[in-house]
Amino acid sequence: MQIRDNTAIPPLQYPFNYIHITPKEMHKGYNGEICMIKAYELRLRNIKGHFAVADDAILNFWQPIKLDMVFHQRGTKLANIGKGPWWNSALGEEAMKNTISMLKDKDNGKTYQKLIEEYQRRLLQRKMISESETVFTELQRMKNWTISDVYYIPKREMPFYVDLMKIFYKNEIFIEISLQKYLRTVKHQIAINAYKLGPIPENTRRIGLNKYYNESMVFMHAIKLSGVIEKMDQRYMYCNTVIKAYHKVLFLHGNFTSGIENYSLG
Repeated sequence: MQIRDNTAIPPLQYPFNYIHITPKEMHKGYNGEICMIKAYELRLRNIKGHFAVADDAILNFWQPIKLDMVFHQRGTKLANIGKGPWWNSALGEEAMKNTISMLKDKDNGKTYQKLIEEYQRRLLQRKMISESETVFTELQRMKNWTISDVYYIPKREMPFYVDLMKIFYKNEIFIEISLQKYLRTVKHQIAINAYKLGPIPENTRRIGLNKYYNESMVFMHAIKLSGVIEKMDQRYMYCNTVIKAYHKVLFLHGNFTSGIENYSLG
């Protein structure tokens, strides 16, 4: 749509930055790595880091998340164990094999040398691999993934994080596999009782927000806001739970309980 007369458009009160991601780039949400990659390319100043929050999640941003440390809704401590559906798909083993081939390709040696060295150093420091093992030992461990709909990467972590995600994204690795591999390299905070915060069973997603939400949880996932809109009683419950909690914390300075664990050793 082309606007021919902009006289009715109000002036911009607060400038803001945004990124545009196409459906093809997101690949039905499987390759959400692109969000942080594009956010980093904005080269924003005076920030402490970047949050990623999926469209079916809610983040209580007043929770005491340490902004100098990675936060992840489940981390490696509560990762899904085994191959599950993702490693057995084209977004798992097949994509990881392509990634390994790309990194081992002699023509790419100089391009990825620093990334491989930093990845190796981090894995050794965290004792995720032995002295006789390499980055490729870790990548060839094709198991486990971690649900990744709410997470935070501090500014100082972004260069390594983005470089690693670019490799995974190029090969279309599922984001919950990509995040699992990254989180093994860094200390991170997780939510207390993250299992209870999501995923909410599919048949309760439309009513879950009103039924389970409170200001002391860090996040809630997965939710469907359409469930709030469709019925008047659900709208009332939404205002009486979510909006009331926001009002209590932000305007009345009400108390809430921290939902953050200090860190996970993976």
